Amino acid sequence: MVTVSVVIATHNRASLLRATLDRLRTQAFAPGDEVIVVDNASTDATPDVIDRAAEQFPVPLYRRHDRSPGKAPALNAAIASARGDVLALTDDDVLVDVDWIANIRRLFEDPSIALVGGRVDPHWQRAAPAWLQVEEGGRYGAMSSPLALLHYGDAQDLGQRTAVGANMAIRRTVFESLGGFAPNLGKRRGTLLGGEDHDLCQRAVNAGYHCEYRPELRVQHWVPAERTRLGYFLRWFFWSGITQAVIEGTADSAGMTAEHPPASPLHWLRRFVLGTAAVPLQALSGRVSAAAAQAMDAAYALGYLAVRLGGWPRPQRDGGGFSG
Repeated sequence: MVTVSVVIATHNRASLLRATLDRLRTQAFAPGDEVIVVDNASTDATPDVIDRAAEQFPVPLYRRHDRSPGKAPALNAAIASARGDVLALTDDDVLVDVDWIANIRRLFEDPSIALVGGRVDPHWQRAAPAWLQVEEGGRYGAMSSPLALLHYGDAQDLGQRTAVGANMAIRRTVFESLGGFAPNLGKRRGTLLGGEDHDLCQRAVNAGYHCEYRPELRVQHWVPAERTRLGYFLRWFFWSGITQAVIEGTADSAGMTAEHPPASPLHWLRRFVLGTAAVPLQALSGRVSAAAAQAMDAAYALGYLAVRLGGWPRPQRDGGGFSG
């Protein structure tokens, strides 16, 4: 039987983590399974929450402590001690579906499967604002990305798309062969840098591994009210542009090939100018969702240019931790 190691990185989210672990506790675990929670320099009640949950868990629940700045290094450190055949990754603000572990185990009984990403639905603190159009044609579009939501439709090969760390499973041997998460990516305190999930998926696909999106693998991701504000979305897309430029600038990045070189700075400057100009025109026409989308595209282009032209903002490294 395939064994599963659930791995979660957390930082100062004791109350949300408690709900995440409560939902995990009722999963269909089997002998050899385990749960590893890596505490990335928390200063709240996180250690107590993990230790109390461990007393009631049907499989071993381990607390690891890591002060390395950033989510990616924390996950790498936790995964180094994992013993399961499959690494099941989720976040400290996620509620997994009732058959999450059972579905992961079933999917990986197929020896050809290397990596699977699943559907991530919103768990809203309050209703989404009118300008935020998450769903497009029965799937989640680009505006769902800042909320780490994901829905690609029917089961399909992942291809150039990405899975997200809120709902991803990968064979441990594949993860190790890829060298783990890129330590220069992932959330760090004071930034919205991301990209570790996308980078890992693309390296897996480009290495020839079979990667799939499976909608039956479902979770709900907490969306606090502050993350439905326009300012958060603008910052997220700005940092997403930074992330893309950093990925392209990484020597071993799998995202760029000779056939698909990075676009020129002139292309991104044009996108920034056109996007900025389109915002008031769309807004005056009453197309608030379209205006928001144009603003996000301009913010993304600006973040990309900030790196390509030099001097992008550096993450704070004092105290460790990451912003979830």
